[in-house]
Amino acid sequence: MGRVTMTPKSKRIHLIEKDHKNRLTMVADKIWESGCWDIPESMAKKLLEGSILLHEKPKAASFFGGIILNYRVQREGKFEGMIIFTFEYDSSHRGVMADAGGWGKDMKIVVKN
Repeated sequence: MGRVTMTPKSKRIHLIEKDHKNRLTMVADKIWESGCWDIPESMAKKLLEGSILLHEKPKAASFFGGIILNYRVQREGKFEGMIIFTFEYDSSHRGVMADAGGWGKDMKIVVKN
């Protein structure tokens, strides 16, 4: 795939992955799970087929990401109710910067209706 171009209409989520504590998990060749995130399920549904971009801090370029294929809700334990995204890694999602505004709770979500 070529370099990803983020336009104002591109649906995407930028996540701050501090110290890689959310534990990205490879589940198949190029298929990854994001770890748990506090996002409403209704928003996770809107992000399907959009981009997920992981950053170490808001002003840093993304170090990992891809296309969101699915999500699931963690049903038990410490992270019950949180969202786990399944995505296909795409190297074009590395090195992507996010706009400065709109960050909150270690994430920035862009979804245009």
